[in-house]
This record gives sequence, C-alpha cells and structure tokens, in this order.
Amino acid sequence: MRRRKSWTGGDRRFPRCYPVGVGNKRKSRCGWLSVSGCVAAMACGALVGAARQIGTLTPNPSPSASSLAAAQQLMHEGRFAEAEVLLRPLIAADPKAAEPRYLLAYALMRENKPADSLKEYTSAAALRTPTATELRDVAFDYVLLKDLPDAERWMNRSLAMDGNDAETWYAMGRLHYTQGRYGDALTCFQETLALNPRSVKGENNLGLVYEALNRNDDAAQAYRTAIAWQKDDPAPSEQPLLNLAILLLHRNQVAEAEQLLEQAAKIAPKEPRIHENLGQAYQRTGRLPDAVKEFAAAVKLAPENPRYHYLLGQAYRRDGDDAHAKQEFARSAALNGSHSTSEQQ
Repeated sequence: MRRRKSWTGGDRRFPRCYPVGVGNKRKSRCGWLSVSGCVAAMACGALVGAARQIGTLTPNPSPSASSLAAAQQLMHEGRFAEAEVLLRPLIAADPKAAEPRYLLAYALMRENKPADSLKEYTSAAALRTPTATELRDVAFDYVLLKDLPDAERWMNRSLAMDGNDAETWYAMGRLHYTQGRYGDALTCFQETLALNPRSVKGENNLGLVYEALNRNDDAAQAYRTAIAWQKDDPAPSEQPLLNLAILLLHRNQVAEAEQLLEQAAKIAPKEPRIHENLGQAYQRTGRLPDAVKEFAAAVKLAPENPRYHYLLGQAYRRDGDDAHAKQEFARSAALNGSHSTSEQQ
C-alpha cells in the first residue's frame, strides 16, 4: 500500500490524540484521527489552565467574569457553539476586552471555523500580545486550512516564545511527520519526551518515526514502552496497541498481534482499523467466521470505505458464502468508481 501522509482521518470523537502513522506496505494509520480532533486534544490543556487562572484572579467575579468563566466551562465540556453564544455579547459590550476575543477565536477553531477564528485572533492580538499557547492555536487554524507552511511558521513563533512547552514540540513533530521530514520529527518527539517523560503519545509517535525510517526494532520497542507506561491508566489509548499489532502482523507474529488487537478493541470498539486488522489476524489463523464478523464491524463503522467491503467479500468467499462475497465486491467496486474484480486490490 502506498504511504499516505495526512493530518486527517475518520474518527470524530473527542480524542485522547495518540497519533498513529504509516509504514511501508500498509494502510495509512494516520493518528490525528481528524483535523478538528487532533487540534482539540492539544488545545484543551491550555483551556483548563486559562480557566484556573480566571478563577484565581476573580474571587468575587463580576457578571462579565462569570460569563467568561461559564464560557470556558462550556468549552471544557466540548460545547463550543454554546460558548460562542455567551462570548459574543461580552465582546459587543466591551470591544476592547482581549480575553473574550481570544476565547471566541479558540471556540471557533474547535468548531472547525478556522477562517473566522483567525479573524478573531487578529482582533485579539491588537488588544494584547498573544501567548505562546495562543500562537500555537493560530498554527492549528492553519492546519485546519491545510496550509502547513504557515502552520509551521506560527508553531516556530510559539516555540521561540516558549521552548519548554512539550505539547508544542509534539505538535511540531506531527507537522514534520506529515511533511515526511522524519529526522526533524524525531528531534521534536525526543524533545517532547525530554520535557514530558513517560508521555505515551510522544513515545508512540517516536515509534511511528522509527517505522518511517525503517528502524522497525526500535519502533517495536517504542510501542512496547508506550504500552507499559499506560498500564495503570484508567483511560489508555488503543493506538500503541494497534501500531505494534500491525507491525507484528507484517512480521507474521500473528498470535501476539491478535492479543494486542483484542485489547485495543475493548478500549476503542468503534475504531474500524482495529476490526480490519483483527479480521486479518483471524483470517490468517483460519478463524473465518470471526474474520467475517470483524470485517463486517469495520464496514458498519465505515460504510463508505471500499477496502473494508473488499476484505469482507474475501472473507465471505473463503468461508464459502459466494453470494454475499459478490455483493461486497460489487459494493467495493461501486465505491471505487471502477469495475474491480474479486482478484483486485
């Protein structure tokens, strides 16, 4: 399979944001599960910090401060459109107040309205110099606009202001990884881990870079380290489990890969890539009914993905169900806009 470099993917949940990536001869495993999703996870930490700051600065809050705090709470809960409704009257009442504008810019970015967000950041910057975190959020707007050169420029400005922010180094690493600049990405993820030791997503991404550099033994060790670090986490990520499993499948270490994928499925049952690869593992060990079940689950979660229909068709055919196999091959061909046969792909 061709390597696809992208910040985007299919999952629109509020993410834990453990990016996954790609290696030679495999489907894309882009771990910024959606553009809005990846931006969300990185910005939420800054939002929490800002909320705490306002609580500290205003022990007896005015009505406007209360509304500001309420807007921040809504954003913390992922209710960005509602926060926008609260913030706009505050801006109308006091056009020279910077904080509501910065918060509105953030909310708009999280609503996937990058052009509107950038306008608000520009207005806010005329009232107060942006912080390093706010410059990073500007970079995220450019990511949403798919303008990666400008995203890198603003990320660099953020790092110039605060070079000790692990999240910004992480974001820069993702940017370089997406651009295929694996050496630069490696440096960024190493810096992330130096600033935030035991960062699961940092270590997981280190593995992705090692894979891209064909350092597969190092990649496997990085994934295992990330898995070990989240052993006692009440909300672990499925991503290092998935990444290691795919690497092991390519090494024909099917039994361990199967175990990892079953663990990943318990963590993220709505992630179609887990079901896809678990189906592949079951197929290799002759568990054809289970393989059909997993590929069918992937199809249900991502019905517009032609590959999943094709894999389900293959599993049906190997399990002796030619009628359903033909239906899935036909659906795959229709989604591809081609006349591919059951022997293609």
